[in-house]
Amino acid sequence: GGRGRLGRTTAATTLAELREALEVGATVWIGYVDQHGATTERLIDPARIEGGWLSAFDHRSGEVRSFAVHRISGVAPVDAA
Repeated sequence: GGRGRLGRTTAATTLAELREALEVGATVWIGYVDQHGATTERLIDPARIEGGWLSAFDHRSGEVRSFAVHRISGVAPVDAA
């Protein structure tokens, strides 16, 4: 059980963490709230942030997807393990 690795962060913190991951080319987990209000955890490689949208390679689907930044509930580094 439990909430997983992703706690909720503020929009400003989320954006800062995404930009940092983008700069260093890091793979990160994000919590993403879909239109039904369900949160899924996704493993992504951020590619671009523009106009409130994040373009990122989504490991689950194997393709580049667009994510609305306001729907991203949290960002977490991938464990080095």
